Amino acid sequence: MNAAATATAAATHELSESLEKDCRLADKQSSPSYYYRPKASSLPTSLTRTIQLVCGENDDEVVPTTIVLQLFSDRIFLSITQLSGKMGSLFVCNVEESIIDNSTTYHISTLLGTGVAGGNNSNIAHQEVSLREVYVRRLAERIGLHARKIAGLGEGSILGGSETGARPIPPLVLGLGLRPNKSGKSVSIESFNAIVDAAMELYEEGWRICHSGSMVGMEGPD
Repeated sequence: MNAAATATAAATHELSESLEKDCRLADKQSSPSYYYRPKASSLPTSLTRTIQLVCGENDDEVVPTTIVLQLFSDRIFLSITQLSGKMGSLFVCNVEESIIDNSTTYHISTLLGTGVAGGNNSNIAHQEVSLREVYVRRLAERIGLHARKIAGLGEGSILGGSETGARPIPPLVLGLGLRPNKSGKSVSIESFNAIVDAAMELYEEGWRICHSGSMVGMEGPD
């Protein structure tokens, strides 16, 4: 029995070494690993900034508001959040102009979320949805004005008529995660304007970087 056990152990050891040798040989013969790194020109221009928004009935509340911008070749992405990094609701705005009646149309739709905080009654919920659509439209208007300024056109000029298939600006994708103040009310006019101005300041900076041929990584908060 001892001799048989010894022979079995030796055979098992020999088989193990043979398998290990075959595995090493297979590793050497396998295809090399590849990794791919995208060109810098294919990456979006990305900026982020955090502002301290002073609000409240007595200006006694400071709310950190983070704004993220990404400029893609075919769209503009903006995220404005006061929810500790959460995006909130996601909207998209497509802008069309007509050379026939010199009109501009803003098509706004919700991609993600409802745009309201949980537990709100229907009236307040409707007001919050309307407010967020006002944010989307105001930013789209301001970006359109910036495009006209860059093109050397007046505010009422048409950048691209729908008959030609051109759009005045790329689709704007906007994430909004805004919270009510301590009194439960929505943001004030002053806070609204401050947020829009800060977002546009970041957009204009990103536009300059994008069109100067420089690419940047994600900046840290101020």
